[in-house]
Amino acid sequence: MTIRLCTAADLPALEWMGLYSPHRAVIQEAFAAQQRGDGLMLLGVTGGFPVGQVWIDLAAKRGERIAVLWAVRSFHPLHGTGIGGHLMAVAELLLRERGVRRAELGVERGNSAARCFYQRRGWRAERPFRETVRFTTPDGEPVEQALDLILMVKDLDSDE
Repeated sequence: MTIRLCTAADLPALEWMGLYSPHRAVIQEAFAAQQRGDGLMLLGVTGGFPVGQVWIDLAAKRGERIAVLWAVRSFHPLHGTGIGGHLMAVAELLLRERGVRRAELGVERGNSAARCFYQRRGWRAERPFRETVRFTTPDGEPVEQALDLILMVKDLDSDE
C-alpha cells in the first residue's frame, strides 16, 4: 500500500463503487480545501484503488494548532488488515511536522470498535458532543444528519 495525498484523478474512486456517491459534494469540497492549503486528504492506495483514507481539516482550529481528522475509514472488506493504523501513523507524523500540537476527531457514540482502535494508538475520549452534517446529493436533495459523537483527542507534541 502506498500512502499519499489525494489527486483530482482519485475523486471518482473515493465514492467506493457507489457507497459514497451521495457524498460527492463533500468529497469535492474536501479536495478544494486541500488545494487551498486548508486540509489534507491522505489516501492508502493499492492497485490504483484508495483502500483507506484520513481527511484532515487544518483550518477550523488553525489558531489553536489543532487539526480535526474526519472521514477516517478503510474499505470494509479490508478491515483489520492494518490499513487504518498505517494511515493514522502517517497522518500524525505529517501533523507533527506541520507544528500541530493536538489532533481531534469524532467517533459515533455506539462505535466501540472505533474507540478501541484509537485508544490503542494513544487517543483518549474527552467528552460527548453532537454535530449536524449537511450536504446536497448529486440529485440535488439536501441532507441533514445529526450525529451523537465522542470527542477523541491526541496530544502530538508529546512522545505518546
